[in-house]
Amino acid sequence: MQTSNTLERPLPTAVPVGPRYSFGAILSGAILILLGGLWTLDVAGAIELKWAIVWPALLTVIGLALIIGAWNGPHSGPVVAGLFLSIAVVAMAAFPLSSFDGGLGNRHFRVTQQTSLASTYEVGVGDLTLDLSDLRMVESATVVLSAGAGNLTVILPPSIPVDINGTVGAGEVNLLGERGDGLSVTRHYQSEGFETANINLTLDMSVGAGQIEVTR
Repeated sequence: MQTSNTLERPLPTAVPVGPRYSFGAILSGAILILLGGLWTLDVAGAIELKWAIVWPALLTVIGLALIIGAWNGPHSGPVVAGLFLSIAVVAMAAFPLSSFDGGLGNRHFRVTQQTSLASTYEVGVGDLTLDLSDLRMVESATVVLSAGAGNLTVILPPSIPVDINGTVGAGEVNLLGERGDGLSVTRHYQSEGFETANINLTLDMSVGAGQIEVTR
């Protein structure tokens, strides 16, 4: 009679598994800490909290989190969030929310007396025209014009020296022949003899998306 010995195979040793960390929870916590810290600094008067600070700060946190978490594999959620946040940051830089404070519709102003000349003209969405072709100036003046989306047009007095700054987030600028178009366009024009003139006019013009045109 033959007997066979049954060999028992040893059971595999269980490898202890460490605690698993939720990448989303860590990222959410970091964002809450950031927002809380910024809010605290704002309440304390250390900074003035603006979206121009918050958006880039959030983008920085997401970017750092993706770098740190890369060892644990891809994280598509934060990548998508970072992409949309990047678009928001660029949009906020090109089209500040304050640019849209002037309301809607087209505006046309014809000013002939300096007492009627305002220091600020603005429109949120629409076209704004300031006709100064018959303006009688008795002293130097500075006028600020802005539009969120639309066109700014200024018709200058025939002989008044001017200093003009024009900025467009996306569109075209034409300051008495000083032209430019595209994204983040800035142009400057200054009349000969502006600095020594007894009476001169300064224009500061900005458009989020659209056109700036200054003519005589």
